[in-house]
Amino acid sequence: MAKVCYCADDFAMNAEISNAIIQLIERGALQATSCMTQSKLWETAAAKLKPFSNQIDIGLHLNFTHAFTSGNTVFSLPALMFRAWSSNLNRELITQCIEEQWDAFVSVMGKQPDFIDGHQHVHQFPFIRDILLQLLKEKNFAGWIRNLQHPIYLPHYRFKTHMLSALGSNALAKACQTYQFSQNEYFAGIYDFKQTDYAELNQYWLAQAKDHLLIMCHPSLSTPSEQDPIQHARIQEYQYFSSDQFPLDCQKNGIQLTRLGAMQ
Repeated sequence: MAKVCYCADDFAMNAEISNAIIQLIERGALQATSCMTQSKLWETAAAKLKPFSNQIDIGLHLNFTHAFTSGNTVFSLPALMFRAWSSNLNRELITQCIEEQWDAFVSVMGKQPDFIDGHQHVHQFPFIRDILLQLLKEKNFAGWIRNLQHPIYLPHYRFKTHMLSALGSNALAKACQTYQFSQNEYFAGIYDFKQTDYAELNQYWLAQAKDHLLIMCHPSLSTPSEQDPIQHARIQEYQYFSSDQFPLDCQKNGIQLTRLGAMQ
């Protein structure tokens, strides 16, 4: 029986996403969620999430590419990638931004994050990765870090999966071993977020599942008021996870849904 953890990204990005995640946690469909602490909705949303602190892993969704009204440090994804790979980022600014997001999490949740990942996987980018891991070491971080080193490749999304994995997963894995930070062993959840049969994608991932598989997802209750390029995919994901089909798919493939922190 393979132990699998489903993690919903983007908690607190908006109310529709947060409420969807809470509902799916209550159903037992999710075992982790990562939080965007720069959102003006963070404290209100966190109050609903906090009662589940002992039931799921709650992490920090490190952000440098999504603009919140708080005036956070933000780049377009191409600009951030160029700056990260050319070491053209301000170390003091990046450090401050990470610390602010960390402090916002700790001050509200009353504990360190159970794990760290990144919005659009920015946590594995060079320069950002080095600063992040050093800060985590200084804070005696005891959680796990998301890694894309060993992804499950879907037939139609091999290129995207390979590219995301190539954006720093090997270097992140090596650095985490040096710092002795835990990571997930396998990863899934990558597709193009277009109209597709999301249940079929999950059935493929689950059929290939091995222990320590982390599956990323992005559910939402309804179309958010803000412009969101993956809004239709979010709704489709929520509908699948809240359906009777999801637990049946898990049962068929011999899946034990477990928080990743409990697997370490």
